Amino acid sequence: MTTRLTILAAALAAALPAAAMAQQPQQAGQQPAQQARQPSPAEIAAFQRDVQTAVQYPLPADFLPRMTATIHALQAAGINPPNAQNLSLAQTIDQTAAVPGLSQVLSAHGFTARDFVLGISAFGITESMIRQPPPAGAHAPTPNPANVALLRAHQQEAEALLQAMN
Repeated sequence: MTTRLTILAAALAAALPAAAMAQQPQQAGQQPAQQARQPSPAEIAAFQRDVQTAVQYPLPADFLPRMTATIHALQAAGINPPNAQNLSLAQTIDQTAAVPGLSQVLSAHGFTARDFVLGISAFGITESMIRQPPPAGAHAPTPNPANVALLRAHQQEAEALLQAMN
């Protein structure tokens, strides 16, 4: 079962290639798969700032076990974070903070809504980029080196968090 946590963490990571693709000119004779509204340059820039903020967010040394325990506590309480699709980072943080009961669970595990959203986003993007590095020329941000080291040093705990999120 995919939870909203997976959507929250994957939203930025999944959108990264889409934003990069939106910046690339379409080749002559190539038909778009669907006629979706293209993001404006301002929207792309805002998205890139959000991704950069998330990917550079420093994960604390105890992030993996603490976030895994937080996810289990949220699931046990039947609390789902908001669906973050098409929301800015600030909007996601605000909506997360507004979910009834969520702040109490986060606080009990040492997180604020901001720490939670940025932490799970940093984790999701970094883990995604470790597992499948973006193609050359994708204009992908560089993950926080300390986060990469943390995830590589604690692969079993990272896997446990991924499993808790699914």
